[in-house]
Amino acid sequence: MTDGLARLHITGFGSLADVSLEPGRLTVLIGANGSGKSNLLRALRMVPLMRTGSLQRFVAEAGGASALLHYGPKRTQAISVELEFTQSGRRNRYFARLGFAAGDRLMYLDESVGEQPDPDAPMRMTSLGTGHWESLLRDTKADTTAQTVNYWISQLSFFHFHDTSMTSALRTHARGEDDRFLRSDGSNLAAYLGRLEQSSDEADQKAWHRINRFVHRIAPSVKTLCPTPVHNGGTSVRLDWIDDQDERFGAHQLSDGTLRAIALITALAQPTDKLPKFVSIDEPELGLHPAAIRLLSELVRSVSRHTQVLFATQSTAFLDYFEPHEVVVVERSAGASSFSRLVAHSLDGWLEDYSLSEIFDKGVIGGRP
Repeated sequence: MTDGLARLHITGFGSLADVSLEPGRLTVLIGANGSGKSNLLRALRMVPLMRTGSLQRFVAEAGGASALLHYGPKRTQAISVELEFTQSGRRNRYFARLGFAAGDRLMYLDESVGEQPDPDAPMRMTSLGTGHWESLLRDTKADTTAQTVNYWISQLSFFHFHDTSMTSALRTHARGEDDRFLRSDGSNLAAYLGRLEQSSDEADQKAWHRINRFVHRIAPSVKTLCPTPVHNGGTSVRLDWIDDQDERFGAHQLSDGTLRAIALITALAQPTDKLPKFVSIDEPELGLHPAAIRLLSELVRSVSRHTQVLFATQSTAFLDYFEPHEVVVVERSAGASSFSRLVAHSLDGWLEDYSLSEIFDKGVIGGRP
């Protein structure tokens, strides 16, 4: 395992009663509806928000702590999250235990960081405190272990581009100044692409051309993207595009699948120095043609040299572009999710005659309704 997120352990969160996962450079979660894939991605989205002091906002938007706890507070009183990161042979750990509290909120029962200088040394844990409502991680500037953990958690990124309705953030104008990084819902897609197009930085220009090449391969009618400033009392940016007949169109004239593909490609093909260290994406296959799934898989494989990528999918078509050890099957039994990584040698006999998607469809590896 190279530098990055080496292990995560979650208890008491939704259907994640007690699960562990060791992500690699590429991880594909596959399973039936309601099996727990999205719960894992929600937990991975929650942790960076905890770091920035937004735990209570996350809880409120989720419908309260009782909606997050495994079968509610009468059955589960606390959520725990534990993440381990590796860097140059050293291992760091973040641990938080969040208890149910008055007002349907979550309170920190413990928040700790740890360091393991080498594999033979014990993990040294340091408590940051207890009884607080928001994380103390960023406030512990004197602690180098806390600083290291803070950095790695800041590198966890989540992208969700499901909403492509006519009033969605993907289709509406973006604030021109909101162009530093691509937001998780793609609400500043036009502004971010505009910055790449106008930048004099070589890496930005390479990324701009790379994004356009992949978009054209997936949607041949899109000759080039054309982020366009709109002066309306301030400056906003709309996402125009030029078709193969050199006519200009707006984002509202893109199909749902094409718009999602543009957002996905931008997230994955952005300059490598701006890529987060860990990217999780929920159901990237929505609205994509099978040929587009192949191209997206190629891009993911290339990008995984620079960042860890985790997909949650229901599409068996994705499986054929990944190795068995990169696939984790998610199942739910008695209300609790389980995560099982495929073992390649156990499928050798099957793989001689069938593709991985065909093996899945036959029910050999589980993960079906």
